[in-house]
Amino acid sequence: MKTNGKLFLAKLLISFSIVLIGIGVFLTFINDKVVLHPVHDVTVAVSDDDGISVTTVDDDEKNESIIENNVSSTNGQKPVESKPVVEEKPEIKPEKPNTTTDNNTNTSNSDNKTENTQTPPQAVVTPTIEEKNATLRNTIQNTYGVVVKYGNETNGYSVGGMGTIALSDTNIINTALVNLNKALALYPSGFFQEVKGKGFPLTFYLIKRYSKENVTGVTDSSSKNIVISIATDYDFADTFHHEVYHYMERYILSTGFTFTSWNTLNPSGFNYGTFNGNYSYAKTYSEDAFFVNTYAMTDQYEDRASTFEYMMKSSKASCFNYGKTIWLKAKTMCEQIDYFFSTVTESNKEHWERHVY
Repeated sequence: MKTNGKLFLAKLLISFSIVLIGIGVFLTFINDKVVLHPVHDVTVAVSDDDGISVTTVDDDEKNESIIENNVSSTNGQKPVESKPVVEEKPEIKPEKPNTTTDNNTNTSNSDNKTENTQTPPQAVVTPTIEEKNATLRNTIQNTYGVVVKYGNETNGYSVGGMGTIALSDTNIINTALVNLNKALALYPSGFFQEVKGKGFPLTFYLIKRYSKENVTGVTDSSSKNIVISIATDYDFADTFHHEVYHYMERYILSTGFTFTSWNTLNPSGFNYGTFNGNYSYAKTYSEDAFFVNTYAMTDQYEDRASTFEYMMKSSKASCFNYGKTIWLKAKTMCEQIDYFFSTVTESNKEHWERHVY
């Protein structure tokens, strides 16, 4: 090798060494800014001088995030390698409707609705007709102190040599119970409890009909446990009040009282058990009649019960006009009821006294 060639090579090596020394100094100066790319573990020099790049990442990774300076504070420890970042499509949620309104305008009808946070009401359970009947029966018994039987409870009941047919239609039973409740309410408060307290408890049998034609009701007073049975195939109110008077008189007569002057109010020479239509108000509509109907001519007990039945009617019959025979019979009955029952007072006009006083 020629001397000039050796000299050139030596200069080149010296120059190269100087360059290497310079590079070493520069690397030492920026050592604190060396980080790792989070995906490929590639060393990247972060510098304010965007024009210096030792190693770059592929163009398709330019948008990958770079770990910032605070990551290098791990004192030389290698950060935990992260899993590749997979770009996910952002979840698109439906935009909420604008519920903002100004003071004057509502943006939509739905904005005016307040969310109902209350528990929805439970379905209303409608009671069956059987349940209604049981409830009404209990109300009647508790209110008036009587016992009420109907349906199968009256099966086999016989009275006065007659059989009975029980009620099976629950709707007819309901009607009978409603009528019974209305009729009982026409008497003074506590009246039936009073008679019961005097030793005469009362039971009502609501039946369809008797085995004998045209019988509407029966009062069985053969013992102190009185049973009134009512055939619902006929008018309820008239039968009820007729039989209730028998019940009332059962107690009155038990005291030893007798209607000694009653027969003086009948036609001269008249004997009960004979029937004369001319004496009947129901046939003649004469205010001078002696009896309200022909059945009242059976005996004095049916005479008074039939008269009381008419006294309880909604409209006044002309035979109750002042001074007439049937009016005198009704007045006598009112006076005795007032005397024997403490729940009945002279100062209070009872339902049966409306047509008399």
